[in-house]
Amino acid sequence: MPLTLRQQAARILSEAGWDLAPPPIVWSPRMARCAGLFVVERDSRKVWHPEIRLSIPLLRRRDWPWPVQVVGCNCRNPEEVIRRILEHELIHYKLWKEGADFGHTGRFRELAWGAFNHQSITHGIGDGE
Repeated sequence: MPLTLRQQAARILSEAGWDLAPPPIVWSPRMARCAGLFVVERDSRKVWHPEIRLSIPLLRRRDWPWPVQVVGCNCRNPEEVIRRILEHELIHYKLWKEGADFGHTGRFRELAWGAFNHQSITHGIGDGE
């Protein structure tokens, strides 16, 4: 049986040596410019909630001209694309959990290269990052 997105994220975090439980991960039918997004929203009680959103229009496509470059790495199938996007968004999540700037900073670049061997700090799928 294939792993759920949350199970995949837990495995990625564990393989990176990061002692974190994954945040909620949802599929978004409205995200058409960006394959993945890490967001933090505050509820009515002013509690912050992190979430990773993945694009249905971009990531469930099966007509990409393979291989596809994601974070500077060649992906040969949709599962590799999703994994690379999850890795990228989990870096944002890790930095947020540490209380650090969770944008595309020098620290983000260090983690992307060191933990996942990413060659770029942007997704490269869609017009967004």
